[in-house]
Amino acid sequence: MKIVVRGKNFEVTNALREWVEKKVGKVEKYFDNIEEAQVMLSVNRDRHRAEVTIPLDGIVLRGEEETSDMYNSI
Repeated sequence: MKIVVRGKNFEVTNALREWVEKKVGKVEKYFDNIEEAQVMLSVNRDRHRAEVTIPLDGIVLRGEEETSDMYNSI
């Protein structure tokens, strides 16, 4: 599975990228045909938001979380 990580209003570090790959990679054990996952990380004041979008056969799996810590949001 290819994981595309983008940041809005900040630069995504290697540590954050590895954390995203570790956490989002767990979805692979539930679905066989995942080609790509798109992850958008954004910061707005003190709110850190993580949005994950995974297109599957005919459906879109999407989740988002917003907390005061980016690692918790992921």
